[in-house]
Amino acid sequence: MAEIPAIELLAPAGNPSVALAAFDAGADAVYCGLRKFNARERSENFTHEELAKVLAYAHKNHRKLYVTFNTLLKESELGEAAREMAFLAECRPDAVIVQDLGAAAMMRDYFPELTLHASTQLGIHNSAGLAMAREFGFRRVILERQVTLEELRRMIPDGKPPLEMELFVHGALCCCVSGSCLFSSWLGGWSGNRGKCKQPCRRSYFPAEKGSGPGGFLFSPGDLCSLELLDEFRRLGICSLKIEGRLRRADYVEKVVRAYRTVLDAPPEQRAAALNEAGNILRGVVTRKTSIGFYSERAMQDLIRRDAFGGSGIPCGVVKKLVPGGFEAEMSGRLHLGDTIRLQADSDASDGLNMTVLYLEKGRSSVLKVQSGESCFIRSDRKPVPGSLIYRTGESAADHSERVEHLPLPRPALDLQVRLERNSLLVRIAGSDAEYRCGFPELAPARNHAVSPDDLEKAFAASGSDVFAAGDIVANVNGEWFLPAGQLKDLRRAFWSWAEQHIPHDFPAQKIRRELQRLLHDLNAEPAAGVPFPDCTAVGRNGTADGALAREIDFAGPGDEIILPPFVPESWLEELKRKIAALLDRGARVFRITSFFQFALFPEAVRSQVTLKTMFPFPASNSQCIRVCRECGASGVQAWIELGQGDYPDLLAHSVLPLEAYVYGRPCIFMTRAGLKPGSGRIRDARGNGFELEKHGAFTELYPDETLRIELPGGYSAFRDLRNEAGAAGRFSDFNYSRGWS
Repeated sequence: MAEIPAIELLAPAGNPSVALAAFDAGADAVYCGLRKFNARERSENFTHEELAKVLAYAHKNHRKLYVTFNTLLKESELGEAAREMAFLAECRPDAVIVQDLGAAAMMRDYFPELTLHASTQLGIHNSAGLAMAREFGFRRVILERQVTLEELRRMIPDGKPPLEMELFVHGALCCCVSGSCLFSSWLGGWSGNRGKCKQPCRRSYFPAEKGSGPGGFLFSPGDLCSLELLDEFRRLGICSLKIEGRLRRADYVEKVVRAYRTVLDAPPEQRAAALNEAGNILRGVVTRKTSIGFYSERAMQDLIRRDAFGGSGIPCGVVKKLVPGGFEAEMSGRLHLGDTIRLQADSDASDGLNMTVLYLEKGRSSVLKVQSGESCFIRSDRKPVPGSLIYRTGESAADHSERVEHLPLPRPALDLQVRLERNSLLVRIAGSDAEYRCGFPELAPARNHAVSPDDLEKAFAASGSDVFAAGDIVANVNGEWFLPAGQLKDLRRAFWSWAEQHIPHDFPAQKIRRELQRLLHDLNAEPAAGVPFPDCTAVGRNGTADGALAREIDFAGPGDEIILPPFVPESWLEELKRKIAALLDRGARVFRITSFFQFALFPEAVRSQVTLKTMFPFPASNSQCIRVCRECGASGVQAWIELGQGDYPDLLAHSVLPLEAYVYGRPCIFMTRAGLKPGSGRIRDARGNGFELEKHGAFTELYPDETLRIELPGGYSAFRDLRNEAGAAGRFSDFNYSRGWS
């Protein structure tokens, strides 16, 4: 059997202790976030110092660390975001995971030290999206989660992706197509696209009319477990397997990493036994019912369990009665001090009461654990209903906080250009005029092994310096020479000793600070966009069987604007290209870009014939993203729908394109390929908020009963969406938009 290439196992880390637990369990890399600008703000996250320490630890142990910078940025936040980017450029993580195209452009253009990975929130899901990501400068794409295995095979039929590809392989699933969910925003202003999701998809919903069918957890999917697909992912050329869970504790991450490591490391003849062992490990992990998620059509149709609330946990007891200071329980399973539990009343349709066990008592004595069949007292200020079931949702785990505290800080890194001649060595330091030259007796021509650029890179990467670390190294050898290993080590030591004496110890930081000042200056120097476009009203819906593909492309005459579908699986991509060509032949000239991949559908030769304008769910929330849109050929931009009234003037002042505001309509706040039951009809939540589900081919979409209306001062084009008025049942009310979105 041909050797299967190595593949990265990537684990989540909500805090530094979890990162160390993940590395100890066998993770090749972890991903984590700082306290701001990441999509898991509810996680503990990392301080600057913690990130630097864990990064240094990772590199010392030949592991990697990626930083999430994956939320949409408002114009007013660009300055603060730039300073965080400057810190990351100085810190030098292995990559930064980015959703906002404006943030990605800032990093690409001002901090080239940063490697860019396209977040799953960018919604890339077909080969056109891969092409756009590569052209932009992303090194890796984290694929949208609602892509099937068959679509993956179509995207990369030869097993050679055009850039690195990363997939989610385990953990909780978002039901909505990534980057387009407004559900949490609509219900309370808490934007999932800005790291503040309140997870309304995990709540109960009911038919709007009594007696019209059962309700339940209509949008809450089970969890993903794809152990059985790992070999297929390898054959497809996937470079990284990602475990979800930055809100998870160390015990969960450690076990999941260990399970996947077991299978990845097993030789082919032992794969069946390894899968069995991994399954046994995962039985100790608290999770929802698992499946292969969206990777198969059948699995996605069975993904929603509307009768199951949240993570089920492991049953371990029942509340017998309330007593002063807590409650008495009778155990049906073990429980340990430090475990997390959920107390669930049979009649409770919510997620129950969640707590950490901080004190256990058995027979009036404090204990560390209790076993099945024993009675105990659990201290708590919560008051569960007697008879509530006790579920263990997490186990106590080793605390690595003291270990983190003693980790050393990293050394500043120097980027080097190394050139070896027959009788000399030249080392240039990127961003500096300083250079190191060293002459020596002429080298002999190589008979067998000639010193290679790779040999030079590896040698100089091991700096041995107490002051500097090696950054990016580009090496070149002029000729084929024999260079003894000892002499190469001496050359390396001499250079780093020279660098310590001649290069300012804060030189890398100086370089980054200069770039930061240049960026901050440029952020305030963007020209205004000028004359806005005429107002636009979108009307009509043909509701054809092809779902989102054909339904969005309505065209009656040259004055119409063509709204392109935001999600186009690989199997539909050629059909979409044919439809666009046919529309061009019929005189269509204005196309609405709703997803990043669509720019690839209009090559340079075509762009001169058409007008491209973005609209929801394309996420243009700041002037730097608008600048990217202009680079890609757009002539106008619709501002991101979650912006508040106070965000528009600043954005208008810095936009390089005419700006449009969504001022009226019932936007699609949720779209999924999962099999929802019911797939259509009106529903409500426990607070009386009403919604309408619409089934369109492979997709189900959710629309609110209320219509969004906003009033804005002049300077903008207005976009009015009348396509969904019929479903509003006359219920139009002003949405509280003035306070903006979190």
